[in-house]
Amino acid sequence: MRASYHKFIDIVQYPVNSPFDPGQLYPEMNHLYPGNVPFQSTNVIYDSVRNLLASLGLDKERFETPDWNPLGELVGEGQNVLIKPNLVLHTHLKKQGVFWMVSHPAAIRVMVDYALLAVGPQGRVTVGDTPLENCDFDNLTDRIGLRSMIQILTNRGFSNLELVDFRTYQTTQYPDSSIKQQSLPGDSRGYTEINVAEHSLFQDLEMRGGEQNYYTLGDHTVDHLNPKTRQRGLSNQYHSKGRHVYRIPNTVLDADLVVDIAKLKTHKFSGVTLCLKNMIGICQGKEFLPHRRPGTPGEGGDSFPYLPSTTYVRNLRLKRSLFSLLGGKNVAVIRSWIRRVIPAKLPHEIHTEPLYGDWHGNDTIWRTTLDLNLILFHGTRDGLDLNRPQRTFLGLIDGVIGMDHEAPMTGLPVDSGLLIAARDPLAADNLATYLMGFDPRKIPTIAGAVAPQCRFLGNVELSRDDIVGNHPLFESRCKFVPTKGWLGCLEFPELKWPYD
Repeated sequence: MRASYHKFIDIVQYPVNSPFDPGQLYPEMNHLYPGNVPFQSTNVIYDSVRNLLASLGLDKERFETPDWNPLGELVGEGQNVLIKPNLVLHTHLKKQGVFWMVSHPAAIRVMVDYALLAVGPQGRVTVGDTPLENCDFDNLTDRIGLRSMIQILTNRGFSNLELVDFRTYQTTQYPDSSIKQQSLPGDSRGYTEINVAEHSLFQDLEMRGGEQNYYTLGDHTVDHLNPKTRQRGLSNQYHSKGRHVYRIPNTVLDADLVVDIAKLKTHKFSGVTLCLKNMIGICQGKEFLPHRRPGTPGEGGDSFPYLPSTTYVRNLRLKRSLFSLLGGKNVAVIRSWIRRVIPAKLPHEIHTEPLYGDWHGNDTIWRTTLDLNLILFHGTRDGLDLNRPQRTFLGLIDGVIGMDHEAPMTGLPVDSGLLIAARDPLAADNLATYLMGFDPRKIPTIAGAVAPQCRFLGNVELSRDDIVGNHPLFESRCKFVPTKGWLGCLEFPELKWPYD
């Protein structure tokens, strides 16, 4: 099977006690915890993910025996596993919003256990990500219980398990757009800059339109509130015609298996953010990641369908000017006081106009995403080798609670009750997009993977015969609301499989 899903019929809550031990004693656990298998009876997530691995046919013959080793056919003893969750940001406008936003440690824990089982004491298991540059990684991982989970498992004897923040810097951005940057240790194994060159998904764009101007939100040299700016973006020093460079942590390139643990969410730039989009987090810095191109499509850009109104932009700039007069740090303090009395409105409740490429015409971010998936499968410390995949892949999407509206950071929760696993990222994203109530054929990241260099990412079309689930497929669908810029473009209400 290429893809499998589990649908919780009743509303399920994530377990709250780290380290999110299994809900019962499984026979294979004696190899990891001989004579003392800890368990947490209320943890139904563990059992469901375990069954998903079995339903994919992983080590099928030995399931429910002490020798079952589901990841054993993907990685061997003494090898390296990277578990790549979606960690994003440490804060949300709503108190529990962080748990709608990130891959929950309860799902991560299952993959950690089976990875440790597969590689043995001589192998290495790394849980690593590159969250947003303004994310407080320690705050986030402490809050969700991920840091304590890793520490407890390490104390149980798994010294070959580690948690890594791949960023080399963290940025604090104040309301007046002033910033403060601090250095971070990053990947202790270093980084490799990989030039995707003519294999890049930007190649056809540049052949048709010539030299481009690439923008990224991590570029603080550009005035993003000026829709008419055409200043050369910071990412152009890494991306120009025929040259497309991404800085990749060597922990990623040294991995023999990557377990991609994504979150079931909509996304302002790409429609959805699932397994393919989660690979944005294998790049060290936002300056390497083109997100949009300035201007409208008529000008050769994709930042907005039409120029935002003068009034709208003027109001944004006046607000920023006021914040500058008051001082960014002062505004942050005043805002926190106000929020104790008057809760902030969520973005879907506030009037906005398309900015920053947050609409369905974004023709940039999907290319960046697929470039990074090429690196995921073919990248080495010596560059790109497209002749064969350099590592194996397993995808898991945490949709126990998903997020829609203005996701991926400021959306609303969806009690979707879904867990999805797949052997390739295209199968994962096809199935997940459909179960969200959307048409996967309308997602540029999926549709664009027909390019020949993407052949190892899986078949763009997914047959129903390659899917298995615990509940009827059509009855397992949810009704996610797209972001404002994608409304009317993704919805797929028909009770049929789109590739039939």
